Amino acid sequence: MSHWLDRREALMIAAMVFGLAYFYLIPWPLLALPGLIWFGLLAWRRLDIALALLPLTFPFWYVPKRLFDNKVFPLSEIVLAICVLLAIAHLALVWSRRPFPPRIWFSGIRSGNGWLVRQLGILVVSGTVLFVIGVSLGVLVALRRPEALRAWRWVIAEPLVYFVLLLCYGRSKRAITLLVWSFLGGALIVAVLAMVQVLWLQVTFRPIADGNRLVHYAAAAGATPRATAIIYGSANSLGAWLARALPLALALATAAATRRLVRIAAWLLALVYLPALFWSDSRGAWVAAIVASLLVVALLWRAARAPLVGLVAAIFIIAIWQREALANALLLGHGGSGEVRTLLWLASWHIIRDHLFLGIGPDQFLYYYSPRYTSHPYWIPRLNGHVTPAIYQPGLAQPHNLLLDLWQSGGLLAIIGFVLLLAGVAGHFWRIWEGRLVWQDRSYGPLALGMVASILAGLIHGMVDSAYFAPDLAMALWWATALLILIHLQVGSAHTKAPPVNSC
Repeated sequence: MSHWLDRREALMIAAMVFGLAYFYLIPWPLLALPGLIWFGLLAWRRLDIALALLPLTFPFWYVPKRLFDNKVFPLSEIVLAICVLLAIAHLALVWSRRPFPPRIWFSGIRSGNGWLVRQLGILVVSGTVLFVIGVSLGVLVALRRPEALRAWRWVIAEPLVYFVLLLCYGRSKRAITLLVWSFLGGALIVAVLAMVQVLWLQVTFRPIADGNRLVHYAAAAGATPRATAIIYGSANSLGAWLARALPLALALATAAATRRLVRIAAWLLALVYLPALFWSDSRGAWVAAIVASLLVVALLWRAARAPLVGLVAAIFIIAIWQREALANALLLGHGGSGEVRTLLWLASWHIIRDHLFLGIGPDQFLYYYSPRYTSHPYWIPRLNGHVTPAIYQPGLAQPHNLLLDLWQSGGLLAIIGFVLLLAGVAGHFWRIWEGRLVWQDRSYGPLALGMVASILAGLIHGMVDSAYFAPDLAMALWWATALLILIHLQVGSAHTKAPPVNSC
């Protein structure tokens, strides 16, 4: 993380961010268009920087930008589309200048595939293929195929396109640095918005399905409002984002190998994240952030290992001793939402039992669960002759559990593929961590640890909420996966010849 940008690159970044901010914040499409054109012209010059800045736009998915008439698109989707078009144009330009016969192209594709498997690892490649096949088969069996295709585009196609573009254009040390700080910068924006919301404006956007407009920020009588950072429809979405960012910032802050200025900046970010995470009142995000952060501190701060082991042991003993009170605090702390989750999980298991192998397809849970869409819903308003809290929430759209969501969206293939993908990611991290002391740049080990801790936080939070099948979270997972692979390529390039930087 010691690869500073030169003045020209810093000006390029500032100009791109200004163009995107102008385009996004100006409400009139024609007046906003020059900002997007400005960004596109700059991205043509430095596509690697444009791709590295994309994580800044991830959190704004749920407040899309109106382009024309009533057509709205998320900012990250617009920026990704521009980057894809520019990458195709770059490739076409290379082809026009260096024409090759088809035989050479096919030979290059075969050798490129071999290089891809060697660099990504067989687990990442096979896991990705199985995961994509599983969710794609889910689209074919979906009750409402247009919704399933839209979800497939958002959580499969676009994240994978971004993943591939990062592997092609993000292999420089500076691109890796910018990718990390763009993600942390996006989290900083939502943390600041949460503070503004709680301390001043008291407004929030309603979800897209309810009109996506600003409304008064309120809660039930006597309850404390949960921060949503204005741009989210749910406080859990804010918690999910900050739970991923906090351990990464902590890894940079506690790593002795990083520069002093980097450590100070990372500590400041962590201090800003903490109150916003607290105000989200997302218990699952709290647990995820704590566990992931403890892992980071335990591995990077030797002096803290013994106290941490004692602390974890004490927490474990107390958790067993007070397990019922702890379960009530975690599951019933939001007016019965924990009990609703257990009923959701039961309903989800009933759906899986009836659609065991292929699942029901992405973004289809609502149409099986809710009585608004089917005459035979899996909704559980009554259980053992008693009314359940689920009777007041018949319109929930996802099962609030990653494993159940995977199984429903893509069947057994999706689960197997996702597990293999995570195993491949763990393998990349282990090889980076194992050799961290022999590389010239020792900051990559702590950075890789922060990335893995961020993924771990998402998985832990995903046991009680959405972890992948939301567009911003899907982009975040493939961003983290690509970044770990890029770090591994960077530190292991002496043994394997890679294609030139900034090209496929």
